[in-house]
Amino acid sequence: MNETLDRVVTTKEGAHEVVKLAYQHAQNILAEGKPVQITCGEMERDRSILQNRYYWAACIREISEQARINGQRYTVDAWHELFKRQFLGFEVVKVEVAGRKRAVTIRRLRSTTALKVREMSQYLDEVQSFAAAELGVRFSVRNWQEHAGLPQPKEKAGARQEDAVAA
Repeated sequence: MNETLDRVVTTKEGAHEVVKLAYQHAQNILAEGKPVQITCGEMERDRSILQNRYYWAACIREISEQARINGQRYTVDAWHELFKRQFLGFEVVKVEVAGRKRAVTIRRLRSTTALKVREMSQYLDEVQSFAAAELGVRFSVRNWQEHAGLPQPKEKAGARQEDAVAA
């Protein structure tokens, strides 16, 4: 048996049914003398189309237009590669290679396509913070929610007062 059980539930009743199903599934695997891995956690959505659109249309484009390193301008693709290396890093994965009996372990640059919404938000924050602080980039749109025309989270009253005091 090489079948994986993967379910998303939104109710307590649904969770109960999946737990019963997982128990039956685990019994079958254990009967074959194989170990079982059971994982349960909060479901995270893949990065949104709106986040990706903002990244390319606003964030990286503005960096490409404004930033220079040693007087040199770079393309959006060049900046994208730099930021992936700087903020996402590398991952070690096993891949199947034609003509090889066993999978080969490789080190590859992580991709933004594999990020979840929360991870992509953090990545965008890191890219923008670096670009503003180190490269002097001024962004016309602060975040992907604003770019998409979504309602902005309300600031806490204390944060506004601190900003006023700092000014």
